[in-house]
Formats: sequence, C-alpha cells, structure tokens
Amino acid sequence: MSRRDVVLPLIVLLVLTTVGCTAFGASSADVTVENSELSRYQMTVYVFEEPVGAGNVTFRVTNETGTRKAIRLARLGTEGPYFNHSLGGEWNATERRVAVPANETTTASFGAWDPGTAIVYVFEGADGRVIRTDFAECASGSLSHTFVFSEGPENGYRTHCLPAP
Repeated sequence: MSRRDVVLPLIVLLVLTTVGCTAFGASSADVTVENSELSRYQMTVYVFEEPVGAGNVTFRVTNETGTRKAIRLARLGTEGPYFNHSLGGEWNATERRVAVPANETTTASFGAWDPGTAIVYVFEGADGRVIRTDFAECASGSLSHTFVFSEGPENGYRTHCLPAP
C-alpha cells in the first residue's frame, strides 16, 4: 500500500468529520411573525456581535417634530412616536429588514447566530412609526421566536431556547 493510498482517505475522513461537527454544532435563530391584521409591518432585526445588555442599547430616532436624538431601547417602544430608527454607532450588529405583509406569516432564519448573542427586534407600522420592540438572548442551542399580531387573545410574543443538537 502506497503512502498516497493511506493519506488521501485520511484527508477525506478529516474533512467529512469537520463538516459533520460544524453542521451538528451550529446554532440558529428563527423568527416568525404571524400577522392576521390588515396592516403591513416592517421588522428590523439586529443581531449583536458581542455581549450586550438591553439597558445599554441606544438608537438614533426622529420624533414627531422632526428632531433627531439618541434614546435607549426601553424608551424606543414606549415613548414617542418615533420614526427613522437606526442603531447607535457604538454597536456592532448585523441588521436585517423583513417585510411582514397583512394577513401573512413570515419567517426569517439566522444561521450564523451564536449562543449568548443578543437580538433586538423593532417593528414599524405602515407609516414608519416604531410600534414595538423586543430584546432576546439565549445561553445555548438554538433560538426560536414568534410574534403574533392579532386582535385575539393569541396576540403577543413567544420565545424558546432549544437545546443544542
């Protein structure tokens, strides 16, 4: 048996093992929005690249008089109305916008999500006004979030941290 006959199968085995471990050890974050209302929404998802607490996250917003200012996450969804939100410049986060049509369910997946990484969700109405915000994190495994926009009792937010496979 030549050296090549031994080395080549070992390289193939090593590559397959590495790919398999990566696939099984990967984490993901999935967000589903069930919209049974007649209104269309815009969801912006911020996936942070470093650990962050909800109380520290700041946004740049425009208020109803047109003034641009910085506010904390807690005030973004409770005060206002606020428009034209953007994450404060001191934060490293991946931003993704997802349209949520009226009377439809939309799902977005984030395959590069790391356990312990925070996610902020910001929902805007059709007029661009911020109507809701949520902060979530999960220590391990995979993250599954569901938002429900409905007039019924199911209206709300559910989150699940799924154990790593």
